[in-house]
Amino acid sequence: MTGKYNIREEAAQRFYRLPKVFFTNERYKKISNDAKIAFAILQDRLDLSIKNEWFDDEGNIYFLYGNQQLAEILNCSKPTVIKIKKELHHVALLEEKRMGLSQSNRLYLLKPIAEVADVKPIEQSTNEPESPGGHEKLKSLTSRNQTSLLQEVKNVNTNDTDFSKTDLSETEIKIYQLLEKIALPESIVQVLFKYEKRLMDDHIEVEEIGNHYLAHQEVLTVHQYADALQYSLERTPGRIKSITARLTKAVEDKKRWLGIQTTSSQQPVRTERTPAWLNQSEKEDVKPSMSSPEELAAEKEKLLLKLAKRKSK
Repeated sequence: MTGKYNIREEAAQRFYRLPKVFFTNERYKKISNDAKIAFAILQDRLDLSIKNEWFDDEGNIYFLYGNQQLAEILNCSKPTVIKIKKELHHVALLEEKRMGLSQSNRLYLLKPIAEVADVKPIEQSTNEPESPGGHEKLKSLTSRNQTSLLQEVKNVNTNDTDFSKTDLSETEIKIYQLLEKIALPESIVQVLFKYEKRLMDDHIEVEEIGNHYLAHQEVLTVHQYADALQYSLERTPGRIKSITARLTKAVEDKKRWLGIQTTSSQQPVRTERTPAWLNQSEKEDVKPSMSSPEELAAEKEKLLLKLAKRKSK
């Protein structure tokens, strides 16, 4: 028997910290288990952010993860990542700061807040006698890696598109269901969530937008189409009766505008300038011939003398 520390044993004893207030405070009790476990995993990666020097001028620690990276870290699909971020943001556990074009957004994990009413339930749960085998079950659950843990949460929820237990609107649910069918770019997804109230008020089917994008994705770039979509939802007066017709017009307007910009930005065609002396020489060469052979010979002799003088210079 040896008392040495073993790397496999140490790895098996590492745990994610899950705040107890998530199960006592009404604000956090309504978020899904996926979101709670995602918070614990991101909290565990704060040390990695410090190592990467991901902190702002005020010393606040942030993450630089796109949705695809988060999907790999949390072992879930991109639509699930968007759902998790939405839930954490809704209960003030996650803040996202836009950093401009070609820069990743900063994600700030926020500390959970406990109310005075949470203290007693948390203390009671700590002092309650433990049922036989309870500790072993908890240890078995929390010591597993994030891959198997999140997979088990998905199995408990039975359906990744079942949002009945979350505080989501009907339009948000339709957006998530659309993302399960179509891999929409993030910039377009952001526009959909930004104008979800307009989508709901005008009874716009988001699936029509997804199909319209697929039909026109070769015409405009992703950002150009996202601009056309945002313009349609933001600037169209009155109720949008047909989102397909409105988007088609917006795409045509965008194409026309880009065509004008391209034409106006073209550089003028460069022309070659001919030296004046060469033009003069060509004019002298094409003079009509003299009627007299003597005059023609004299003119030829003059021309040869001029050429000889130019060469001597």
